[in-house]
Amino acid sequence: MEQDQSTYRQIAIGDVVPDAVTVGLERGADGAIKAAVWWEARGDVDADEAEYSDVREALAAAEAARTLHGFGEVVIALQDGLSWQGEWGELRSPPRSREPVGDVSQTDLSEDEVFELAAGIEAERDA
Repeated sequence: MEQDQSTYRQIAIGDVVPDAVTVGLERGADGAIKAAVWWEARGDVDADEAEYSDVREALAAAEAARTLHGFGEVVIALQDGLSWQGEWGELRSPPRSREPVGDVSQTDLSEDEVFELAAGIEAERDA
């Protein structure tokens, strides 16, 4: 299975995503990258985990499990210091912590509109 067109979302190590198959990547004692694929029990689907010595095989297995069991996505947990390789697909970074009122970076608001919105929120907070 070709993985070049696949896009994955990165999660923090230890995060549990109930509607996802997780692929964890780490470097073993021998320096080689190894992968684990797992998912949480959901409905009539039992939890499971398997280890792979090849990242592409692990990603293919994760995609197959996602399709077979109806999970929403495949997510990636990377060991600190381990770099994602483009040949495995595209990896979206975890979202940055944002102000609780929301992120306007992906909107078409002008700088003046953003300033006006922020000023209004601050005025409301001070009231």
